[in-house]
Amino acid sequence: MSANTILHRQLDEPSTHSAVLSQQHAPSYDASQRDELPDYEEPAPSYGRETYEAPVHTYYLRAPDKKSLMVVPYGPSSSGSFKITSRSCRPFSKKPEMEVWRTVRASLPATDDEYVAGIWFDTDGPLPWCPRARFVRQDPTEGNRMFKMEARNFSDWTVSVDGTLYTWLLEAKPFSLVLRQNGRQDTVARFNFSIHGLVATGGAEVGDLTIYQDRLSQDRAGVDVILCGLVTALLQFKKMGRHYKNEPGAVPERAASLPEERVPLHRTAVGQFWSYQQG
Repeated sequence: MSANTILHRQLDEPSTHSAVLSQQHAPSYDASQRDELPDYEEPAPSYGRETYEAPVHTYYLRAPDKKSLMVVPYGPSSSGSFKITSRSCRPFSKKPEMEVWRTVRASLPATDDEYVAGIWFDTDGPLPWCPRARFVRQDPTEGNRMFKMEARNFSDWTVSVDGTLYTWLLEAKPFSLVLRQNGRQDTVARFNFSIHGLVATGGAEVGDLTIYQDRLSQDRAGVDVILCGLVTALLQFKKMGRHYKNEPGAVPERAASLPEERVPLHRTAVGQFWSYQQG
């Protein structure tokens, strides 16, 4: 046998010493573990599209006069009704231009209304200038929190909530304000202007507000933020003479027996509208 053949055979065949070492270091195998499976967390509950699109809260806004708004829910609501009052802006005044109050029970006297937030419009700010505002929400347990808003294109109002940006977008067909988280298409809230719109007075309806299921709308604080952002945009449009309203039939009429049917249940977007309608 040649020397090359002997060399190859020695390289191909493992030595007895190596085999013994491999057996000594190999992990032991327990047959009882064969049928055991790892534990997994319970799967998250699944929600149907119908549940996802159903409104969490629905409101209508009425204007008793030119300086106040009433926000009344359709049916029972944990957030109650709201009253928004506005005052003329005076130089160097520290009082808010608008105040938001919550009335849980209509039978309670006005002195028992719960103060929710104050809203200010800011004339100062970095260039280029654009409408800016802030509102301070009062919370007896967590303390006061400030939220800043701005409308860089003079139509769409953006607000930051815990580092997340939301924008009230002005849309048409019908004229409406739609709240979405930036970068997402899901509608968090939609406000449809009525046939009177921003010129409503004497108790006439300004429009409908529908709030959908979202992280922002899951508690009372989030609903307050949504409402404050909406009325900020509405008052700014009114101050600029942009009196939005819809033609009769543009928004479905509210049913007498089922008031919730007036609010559209679809979170679909419509074409964005960058112009505005004069009253």
